[in-house]
Amino acid sequence: MFVYGLVVPQDSAGNFVPLNGFDNVLHLLLGVGMVALAKILTKGQAKARA
Repeated sequence: MFVYGLVVPQDSAGNFVPLNGFDNVLHLLLGVGMVALAKILTKGQAKARA
């Protein structure tokens, strides 16, 4: 959603999801947080399987 919000202009017909600057920041932070949390929670599991 962050990339979509950057690429599609707000006044465009392609903007069927009403996003603004705050929504872009929110989705960026949520995406980074989820990736970081996945990395933290699965850190030791890769060694145990090998």
